[in-house]
Amino acid sequence: MSTIPEWPPRNEANFQRGKKALKTLHFDALSFSSDDLLHFCLEIFLELDILARVKVPIDKLKRFILVVRSCMFDNPYHNWYHAIDVTQTVYSLAITAGMTKQLGDIEVFALIISGLCHDLEHPGVNNPFLVASRSDLATLYNDRSVLENHHCCRAFQLMLHSEIQLLSEFTNAEYVSFRAVVLNNILATDMARHGEYTTKLKRSPSTVLRTTACYNI
Repeated sequence: MSTIPEWPPRNEANFQRGKKALKTLHFDALSFSSDDLLHFCLEIFLELDILARVKVPIDKLKRFILVVRSCMFDNPYHNWYHAIDVTQTVYSLAITAGMTKQLGDIEVFALIISGLCHDLEHPGVNNPFLVASRSDLATLYNDRSVLENHHCCRAFQLMLHSEIQLLSEFTNAEYVSFRAVVLNNILATDMARHGEYTTKLKRSPSTVLRTTACYNI
């Protein structure tokens, strides 16, 4: 891992403008700078008031967010702006639906981390292309949810890296629970499984929404 950059100073005018919309679907990630988005990402965790309860020091979280940004490629769509757009949308929907009051602290933390990492190191092409082109990623993941498996793998490699150690204070049970939620969330973003999930929702909306809310972005 190359040297982790310094956390940038906050543009207070931009921050106050965005903070007003952070809990809503009116937040526009594209109207802010890349550095602004670092601060909004951190603010989501601070507004949830969750870091102390999951034993994650703010300095470690900052390092993790910085490294996630550095690992987002300069794609037209699957880029750093998209990562924050999805993270903020997940946050807004979780607040609106009351999920932050129904889920446990580890599950809420995992939900936001899932949004942040759901397209980590996305190469800008889809799974069928990777499989058809016999790419190294498709070979590694046996043609199954290639991108989603890669996003999961890289997310945990970063979280567990010696220079970050985001989850170092988790008990084994907390780590297992956290990992299960993040893996299920990110793997569920494979569009090949879209029909599976919509079928479940149509079959039993109330039951499915209650029992799988913390697992599927």
